[in-house]
Amino acid sequence: MKGVTFMNRKIKYIGIVIFSVVLCSLLHVITPPALTSETPQNTLSALALLLGFPLTALLWMGIAYSCVAFVFYLIEDRIPGEKGARGFRYGISIGVLWLLGYVMCAPKFGNPFINEFVGGLCDAIPVVVMGWVLGLFTTKKDLTDTLNTFNKNQPFIGIVIFVLVFSIARIVSYYMNIIDTGFQVNTDYTLVWTIVMGFWLGIIYMLLGKTMTSSSALVSAVKFGFLLFGLTWGIFIMFFPLMLKGQLINTILMFLIDTLSVTAAYYFSEILLNRSPGVNHKCQTGMCK
Repeated sequence: MKGVTFMNRKIKYIGIVIFSVVLCSLLHVITPPALTSETPQNTLSALALLLGFPLTALLWMGIAYSCVAFVFYLIEDRIPGEKGARGFRYGISIGVLWLLGYVMCAPKFGNPFINEFVGGLCDAIPVVVMGWVLGLFTTKKDLTDTLNTFNKNQPFIGIVIFVLVFSIARIVSYYMNIIDTGFQVNTDYTLVWTIVMGFWLGIIYMLLGKTMTSSSALVSAVKFGFLLFGLTWGIFIMFFPLMLKGQLINTILMFLIDTLSVTAAYYFSEILLNRSPGVNHKCQTGMCK
């Protein structure tokens, strides 16, 4: 019986991923040409030239949405709330993350913000829908878990820490020319994007951070940084080297800097928040009963 149940859940996951890929493809297809971003032929990667842009994009979609579904599978039993709400909490977290990733390099590639924003919505909306549907049809039960909630002032403190740590890491990398996202082309845009990204990472910490709690703050931080954030962000930005030539090194460095800064932000947040008055350290690490 357990084998049958597992197989049924596996089939549901595969079906939901396929549905999400189809939805993403349709949204891109029906987007008016005036709101799409052009990709010059001479900038395409060898793989995109070999397979063609549409097929390469479809390949990325299959891998990316499968990865997002896999991360949900790993943490779904620790997300609080009713089934649909649990999935939506996850979906909106990753969906907005991808949307921000899509508009990140608008100055670098010379595309209008509105075009990048619309293109990002085409990728983000299926993620939100997929999270909600996964919550409805694959989670076993509603979950009310006080260990996954924060005290009144903790979310604000966590958001501030994520903004500061992520922004400092990114701005240093901009000025040292370690990564290129268009900082030299439009400094103001890039700085505003960096702060907004740090803010949303703090929101993700608030929504999903406690799903990564472990026996220590360091282990929890590594799990959050490299598993929850690392996989979902890494698979998204791999779109750049998959589609465009000369982007691999820049993407790898971006992934490492972002993942390490998010890991550090989570660690500092856990240390500071666990020392706040009225916080039971054991409960915050999931060790109380």
